[in-house]
Amino acid sequence: MTWKRMIAALALPCAILAGGSPALAAFPEKPLKIVVPYSTGGSSDNIGRLVADLLSKELGQPVVVENRTGAGSMIGTAYVAEQAPDGYTLLLADVPFTIVPALYKERMKYDARADFAQVALIGQSPMYLFVNTGVEARSPQALADMARQSPGTITIGSGGNGSFTHLMAELFMQESGTRMVHVPYKGAAASMTDLAGGQINASFSTMPSAAAIYKAGKVVPIGVSSPERHRDTPDVPTFRESGFDNLTIQSWWGLLVPARTPEAVRERLSEAVMKLMRDPGLHERLAALGGDVPGKTDPATMSRFLEEDFQRWDGLVRSANIDLN
Repeated sequence: MTWKRMIAALALPCAILAGGSPALAAFPEKPLKIVVPYSTGGSSDNIGRLVADLLSKELGQPVVVENRTGAGSMIGTAYVAEQAPDGYTLLLADVPFTIVPALYKERMKYDARADFAQVALIGQSPMYLFVNTGVEARSPQALADMARQSPGTITIGSGGNGSFTHLMAELFMQESGTRMVHVPYKGAAASMTDLAGGQINASFSTMPSAAAIYKAGKVVPIGVSSPERHRDTPDVPTFRESGFDNLTIQSWWGLLVPARTPEAVRERLSEAVMKLMRDPGLHERLAALGGDVPGKTDPATMSRFLEEDFQRWDGLVRSANIDLN
């Protein structure tokens, strides 16, 4: 082989590698979209639009929000799982992403663990246990004591069978060794409305969903699921303070992409999102929507976080014999 041929042969793989590298370095070269599996106007939609706006500026390409609703988030989630793994379609996921697999195994058209890759955790929001003003309990332990003293008489509402608020209620009963009467509603707002009216005794909710009736003095928060007392409600004890460590659970939001998305593309997206998470302006805007920026937002942390959620809800659904298939 001549020297010229040897040089050409050695140069060929380098040229191939060089040809692939600029494509990744140039990502993104066209608009991206964030799929929100819920209708417009809700917390997930608002947070998705906030992130899309800031991410567009960071990536130098338009980032649009597309709402694909239905089947408790399964339609939008399945849609993203089927998209090309190129980084241009992301999913704005929240708590139902880890709850749905435990509840609807027979109806799943995607594998929540295998079909997605983590980009970044965006925000968290604590859950509150509220009672109506006629209930004397002012801590989770006090409500549990009331339920033990009068079995089957304390009512606890939720946003519907299989909802996050329902599973929180079931977990509270399990951890406290009590049995309350679960009253499912068509949405958390309806549950809180009846709580304010005295039709039920207690209900879980996020603070943004309950803010109006809380400020009007119609409901009382007696427990918060954050690790420490929340800055906005310093007088409300944590579940941990009442001895219920397993209820230190928060609502969350994060970005995912189809599982086979190239690592370099995932890293580009993750770095961009995590850079946004360090912006104090984002912290303020997220707080206005009821969210807090997590201490760690990287993909590895999000992966561990999701796996804990998958295991928690799967175990609860089985132990509480919740069957919605």
